[in-house]
Amino acid sequence: MNGYEVFVHDDRYSVPTLHLISAANLGDARRAADALLRASSHHLGVELWGGGEQILAIGVCAERRAGPELRLAE
Repeated sequence: MNGYEVFVHDDRYSVPTLHLISAANLGDARRAADALLRASSHHLGVELWGGGEQILAIGVCAERRAGPELRLAE
């Protein structure tokens, strides 16, 4: 099992909440992150991190990741 950090961006809080998950593989970790996003209509975005690197950004987090600061670097 591998450990991952999941940051859930929720419209009720000013900072993301941290969830620590264990998953057998990256696919299971991605499915768990997606399930957390879908768990509440208040969840706006999810970031999946492992080994100190962001692996996945979905919801509003994906929109931020593709924002102007990244487009400038292209």
